[in-house]
Amino acid sequence: MTCIRFLLCLMVVGMFACKKEEQPILSIGLIADPQYQDKNTWGKRDYRASIIKLSMAIDSFNIKEVDFVQNLGDIIDHNWESFDSILNVYESLNSDIENYHLLGNHEYGIDSVYMSSLLTKLKMPNFYYSYVKKNWRFIILDATDIAYYSNPLHNRSTREIDEYFVKSDSLKNRMRWNGAIGQNQLVWLKNELKTAKTEKEKVILFSHIPIRPAMNVHNLWNDMEVLKVINDYDHVVAYFNGHNHAGAYEESQGVHYVTMFGMVESDNNAFGILQIFEDKLNLKGFGNQETILMSLE
Repeated sequence: MTCIRFLLCLMVVGMFACKKEEQPILSIGLIADPQYQDKNTWGKRDYRASIIKLSMAIDSFNIKEVDFVQNLGDIIDHNWESFDSILNVYESLNSDIENYHLLGNHEYGIDSVYMSSLLTKLKMPNFYYSYVKKNWRFIILDATDIAYYSNPLHNRSTREIDEYFVKSDSLKNRMRWNGAIGQNQLVWLKNELKTAKTEKEKVILFSHIPIRPAMNVHNLWNDMEVLKVINDYDHVVAYFNGHNHAGAYEESQGVHYVTMFGMVESDNNAFGILQIFEDKLNLKGFGNQETILMSLE
């Protein structure tokens, strides 16, 4: 009888050992705010160390075989020359892993003569754009659309920018290093969400500047206007951003709002791998980035 029990135990152990780990639909490397520049450390920001930190993140993405990498903005701190140094790190990314960028406020910390070359430098198809993978639509927003620092490129009227600034949804976020998403982009966003709905695609939004938690100093000037658009569509599941280096997480009306911890902030590294499953999102945090399990049910 003892031998039979022993054999049964071995069989049970073997069954569990052979059971494969649940595989995600997609796996995404996420990076926010490397803010690389060849200059001395200021406070907790070690600008030069971002080269090493990003290299470590890329190594992890290669080992984990992520499907693609999405940068959430501020890949540099200042100076056009900083792009060459930090973008060179991406050359070690496996050739089958795609890499996407979006614009943060520090991307504009360059001489205005170079601003028209930003999209080409970062190999971006437009200031805001989308891509679809395995029935998931990823929408890249341009949080620098309406802003004082980006105006040498966009050449909007100062009055238009002033109106967004003065009418900021919260006095706290009335900061010149924030920005707003303009009306043309909002129309485009609604069309993207309608298309995703028709195609039965779930949606994840990527941006540099957050819209949640409410009343945050780092939020978009028109955060509530963008939030209202998102809340009109039940197939939006998450909004990921950078900008606030301390990181944050909030769930609101079934949408998960995640602010990634800034890579440049502190001696420790910070990045994540987002795993998408049918019933959940799992953000595996590295370094200062916390791990967050988000239900989609």
